Amino acid sequence: MKYFIANLLALPGLNRTLVKGLRDQKAFMQNTVLKDIEEIKRHQDDSLKEADFKKITEYYGFAVPAILGEGFCLLRGKEMALHERYAMTYLGALTGLFDDFFDVKKTSVTHIRELVDHPDEQLSENSHELLFVRFFRKALENIHDFYRLTKSINNVFDAQILSGKQTSQAIERDEIQQITLLKGGFSLLFYRSALDEPVGLSEEKMLFSLGGISQLENDLFDVYKDYCNGIKTLATTENKIGNLRKYYTGLMEETFALVHLTSFPDEHKKKFLRFIALIISRGFVCLDLLEKREKATNHVFSLPEYKRPELICDMDKPGNKIKLFSHYAKCYTEPK
Repeated sequence: MKYFIANLLALPGLNRTLVKGLRDQKAFMQNTVLKDIEEIKRHQDDSLKEADFKKITEYYGFAVPAILGEGFCLLRGKEMALHERYAMTYLGALTGLFDDFFDVKKTSVTHIRELVDHPDEQLSENSHELLFVRFFRKALENIHDFYRLTKSINNVFDAQILSGKQTSQAIERDEIQQITLLKGGFSLLFYRSALDEPVGLSEEKMLFSLGGISQLENDLFDVYKDYCNGIKTLATTENKIGNLRKYYTGLMEETFALVHLTSFPDEHKKKFLRFIALIISRGFVCLDLLEKREKATNHVFSLPEYKRPELICDMDKPGNKIKLFSHYAKCYTEPK
């Protein structure tokens, strides 16, 4: 009960951190990424769509620094430096473009590797590739540890190659689980490379675990889209949501335990734990929704029987916000 009340009392501070992070990033993007987009639009071909720009401005380029970056800063105990914000913004902004090389554009692996290893605008074959190269170069200009970034993006590259197996009917559940953890873990370490401080082994293990649960959370919210696209995830291949909840909870507890093992001050760890608990609790709200659907179909989660609106977990709904805070308050976030 003590930690339940403490978590609730910490909510106003968490909210201020989130609001400030979103406000600062929105202002920062006005003279950076948004100007880059304006420039590319003057000469773009049909390889870029409005949906691509939306992913940059409303999701990856915006949310990665504003939410994930702010979480990193809570743990280390200091705000982002300007060059770190530049780096993380452009690493976030290029994420959707990079993913689409594999998922949408079906760009050859050799050419993707060439663009990553030698981000030269002359190698770009269309506007999509040109924008990726420009974003990557701007991130590189502001990175403190070039080697760490190079290692991170190559790990993300390898994970993306593996994720291609998720369209195979023959893929085993254990392999889906492994790919989920690799994609999420390496992605989080990729964004962490924007900050100057080296990543210690204990922090690396913790962030890898946090990335895994983040990827699973995304898969929960994208369950209908992935099902329609024939992508096998832990969410699209499960018929008992209770199993997903158990695995999700286990990942959360593992992540929390790994936070406690890091060498950061206890006060920093406490703030970080509450911050990520609030983010992770979104997944529990989505699991509640999916479990409700399961009960309506003879207690078997059966995606063919549901319509798209039935699987949308809208976190802006007041009821879902209340559920979010309830799940968050129950998370044990005190240092052990």
